[in-house]
Amino acid sequence: MSDFNQNYPNNSNQSNEDLHIGLKILSFCIPLAGAIIYFVKKDKEPVAAKSACTLALIGLAVNVVLTVVRLVMQGN
Repeated sequence: MSDFNQNYPNNSNQSNEDLHIGLKILSFCIPLAGAIIYFVKKDKEPVAAKSACTLALIGLAVNVVLTVVRLVMQGN
């Protein structure tokens, strides 16, 4: 039974740490930066990459909603 994990690759080079708060804010405010952070970190730091991607998508959605609200308000 000691050979159970022998067939699986060892992913010890991956970090499970989350993204730093400054990079989270950057990802939210500038979604393009969040996408870049995602692609840079996706192999070595998957948890941080997912956080950057999620915040970039949320930031993009907030930007779209605010733009639509602004355009509706200008129309009146």
